[in-house]
Amino acid sequence: MTEHLSYAMRNTEAVNALIYFNGPSALKDWSFLAIEFIIFSGALLAIAHAIRHSKAHGNPSALLTLAGCFTYGLLIDIASYYTVENFWHGEFSVMFLYNRLPLYIALFYPAFIYHACMTIRRYEFSAIVEALCVGFYGGLTYLIFDNFGPLLGWWIWDTSDPTTLPYLNSVPVTSYHWFFLFTGTFAFLSRIICWDWVAKGKSKGLVAAGFVALPILTCVVGGVLFVPYNLFARNGMLEFAGAFHAAVFATTGLVFLFQYRKPRAGRDKLLMIFPLTYLVGHVYLYIAKFDLFFSIDTNGLSQDGLAAGNLIAAIVAAICSMAILLATHPAESSN
Repeated sequence: MTEHLSYAMRNTEAVNALIYFNGPSALKDWSFLAIEFIIFSGALLAIAHAIRHSKAHGNPSALLTLAGCFTYGLLIDIASYYTVENFWHGEFSVMFLYNRLPLYIALFYPAFIYHACMTIRRYEFSAIVEALCVGFYGGLTYLIFDNFGPLLGWWIWDTSDPTTLPYLNSVPVTSYHWFFLFTGTFAFLSRIICWDWVAKGKSKGLVAAGFVALPILTCVVGGVLFVPYNLFARNGMLEFAGAFHAAVFATTGLVFLFQYRKPRAGRDKLLMIFPLTYLVGHVYLYIAKFDLFFSIDTNGLSQDGLAAGNLIAAIVAAICSMAILLATHPAESSN
């Protein structure tokens, strides 16, 4: 029998369990606990912020957005485990779905996407501009995580699967394009359903129906928007696929720059905690694990056979993400 590419799928006991628990000593290394702590903290902070926002504004829009992030994340991840099957997560403290779904990944979407949506909402852009900017900001910040996880064994890509081509170091451009497009799509739909409909006094039944449909609509609309990229990637025109993503992503970055205006609301310190923790935490992890980048062979693999990400891209993304975060929460005037 051929050995499975993912060590998590070789754990027979866990693969046969709907829920499986691993003690700290059973994890590959301390970085697994570190990223779990960052994401768990982000989910708790998102809940606290959504509750505070909803109480302050007298509507459930923030809570609906947070819940929508969670349901969308579950749908897209679980669907991917049984359709494309071109990547597998490593083993974390709590694993669901026969060792496929770590708890921290289930909480990643409400922690990460909620903060991205609420950060860009501070600019009071139109729905389409807001969606483009959430996609850009989210994709930029996600790049830091996407380039580090494979090197540490947080997940592994099946590089022999053609659906993952083309690659930039250890990351499929498809992963960049997916997160950018689907996050922007979610931002647009949640803006309409969770914010505009509520503000306009639409019926509770309509809002509830829209909320239930939100994760499905995100996947359907995101899939349609993905077609132009797939036309290149699935027909072997990999350079064009990469160039297409770069062009679209850069264009949304320009949209943010041209539409930028100082937010009217004061600095939201609670909303800043997770993005700062996420960025500072990743910088610390990169520094603590920097020796791994010196052990990369000519094939771009570490001594453990894991692929290294693009360090320069991650550094640029971290600097730009921090700049956007600080620009979104300008220091309050002494006057």
